[in-house]
Amino acid sequence: MSYRDLQEFIGKLEETGELLRIQTPVSSELEITEITDRISKLPYDQNKAMLFEKVEGSAFPLVINLFGNPRRMALAMGVEDLDELNKRLGKLIDLKLPKGMPAMMSRATDVLGALRSVGLGPSITKTAACQEIVITDNPDVNIMPILKCWPDDGGKYITLTSVITREPGTGIRNVGMYRIQVYDGHTLGLHWQRHKGGKEHQESGKHVGQTKIPVAVVLGGDPAGIWCGSAPLPPNIDEYLLAGWLRGRPVQFVKCVTQDLEVPANAEFVIEGWFDPNEHRMEGPFGDHTGFYTPQDLFPVMHVTAITHRKDAIYPTTIVGKPPMEDVWMGKATERLFMPLMKLFMGEIRDVNMPAEGVFHNLVLVSIKKRFPGHAQKVMYGLWGLGLMMLAKAIIVVDEDVDVQNLEAVAKEVLNNVYWQRDVTIVDGAVDQLDHSAIMDSYGGKIGIDATRATREQFVTPFPLPAPIPAEQVTALVGDKWLEKYQTIIVALDKSKLKPHEAMRKLWEICLDYNIVVLDHNVDIHNLSDVAWRALGNTDWRRDIEILGGPINPYDTDAKQSRGQIGIDATSKSAADGHPRGWPEEIFMSPEIVARVNERWAEYGVEKQRVEA
Repeated sequence: MSYRDLQEFIGKLEETGELLRIQTPVSSELEITEITDRISKLPYDQNKAMLFEKVEGSAFPLVINLFGNPRRMALAMGVEDLDELNKRLGKLIDLKLPKGMPAMMSRATDVLGALRSVGLGPSITKTAACQEIVITDNPDVNIMPILKCWPDDGGKYITLTSVITREPGTGIRNVGMYRIQVYDGHTLGLHWQRHKGGKEHQESGKHVGQTKIPVAVVLGGDPAGIWCGSAPLPPNIDEYLLAGWLRGRPVQFVKCVTQDLEVPANAEFVIEGWFDPNEHRMEGPFGDHTGFYTPQDLFPVMHVTAITHRKDAIYPTTIVGKPPMEDVWMGKATERLFMPLMKLFMGEIRDVNMPAEGVFHNLVLVSIKKRFPGHAQKVMYGLWGLGLMMLAKAIIVVDEDVDVQNLEAVAKEVLNNVYWQRDVTIVDGAVDQLDHSAIMDSYGGKIGIDATRATREQFVTPFPLPAPIPAEQVTALVGDKWLEKYQTIIVALDKSKLKPHEAMRKLWEICLDYNIVVLDHNVDIHNLSDVAWRALGNTDWRRDIEILGGPINPYDTDAKQSRGQIGIDATSKSAADGHPRGWPEEIFMSPEIVARVNERWAEYGVEKQRVEA
């Protein structure tokens, strides 16, 4: 099923029990964030989209958490289950010649349907719902209920965006989901990172000397079109072609009223303006999907020339922070849809999982049909060379019969199969610009782990069970905040008394057979999801690990193969730890807002509606 617009999708969510209406007046400054953060972390059947009908200071209602569970994300993409996405695309791009006339006709029908859905050219209308109201005299974005998401944010942010630009010189359109900081009603901060299309258009503008580049910020539209702004498409591929294919019909556009751009006619709001590629302003901080505040940096400034919207417009938004949140499921749709493209280049891939704890780029789990020694490494390097997969910070490869969607199953494969002295590949390369652990901005250490079963005879011997942990000795060394899980000692360490790498070495003196993960002293080590999130986010895989015994010579087949153990320093870093960059603050809601929401929880009607649903 495809939807004409956001409001039709909201109607579908309400019909299927996936929407909560909240009629109590609420504040767009932090209160909505706290409510949404709590709801987004509930089990799937209780995790609902929310329509706040009365937001203080604005005449417009606000909808949030639209894509916050697998069912809603699938509904948005027009499928019953997200796995249908990779089946649809896989069938379309299958390069094998079909056998027999029925198969040939089926393939032809698929291809013709895809061509019809993307259209032969842009469909332009002169009358559009998104231009029922046009404001060109003193356009002020503050008419919208824009959120201040987290206490230390630099201001209010527009988040669930489709930011449209055309590359100066070529006219190629880019659509990106970038956060927008509100400096005042007429000037906004455009946050696009160096690996994104908007940044390329900015650099192209500098090259050709264009000082006023048109830009439009689109809010709303059909849900597939909203999601497409987040899709990691190859350069110069129009995101709205993908939206058309997902919808089964082309996206209809209307020309902006003050800029030379086209925008989806069915949007709720459109903010029109321009930016000078040479003009920058400090943007941030912003509580980001990493669970930390992105620090301030210089980004382009958008000057607003018009705001257009529906008469009955609904303001769509999202928040990000410590996982799991809504963006997890937007990323899962990306993973499911684009897996056939990975398989197109690497046919041995069976499945891929980018779990919530890895916040997209920090961890990629891959199952493969292994055929030869070094096959796992071939896949690692292939993924690191494939589009934005170049930002993958850790890749774990397992055999094809392992369910990579089952994190415990993967953990057992790592535990049973990996010789840490042999099966680890450390490289340096591009990482996400938000990776705070990297020694350099956007560049740091990455790890590949071959957790497939061994294919050479001398590596088949099962590992013996480790010796019991001398608990009293461990406690005397690191204190009482430690536990053992999966033959790994997890420690919340007071770094003022003992440094992480020193702790690893001393622990190995008394617990030779165990891996070690060291975290900050205030971490709840019993929350394994939180432990994994911190270990993946806080670790530069070149600087922050130790492998007991060091690497071995893989070509020495006569040598006794020692498994070794791995130690990971997942603590916060400073210059004293060899980290030359600043370390960001972790996101927490202010106690005053937590208390306010606790006090008002019954007023929101959330519990009652959840029971009725």
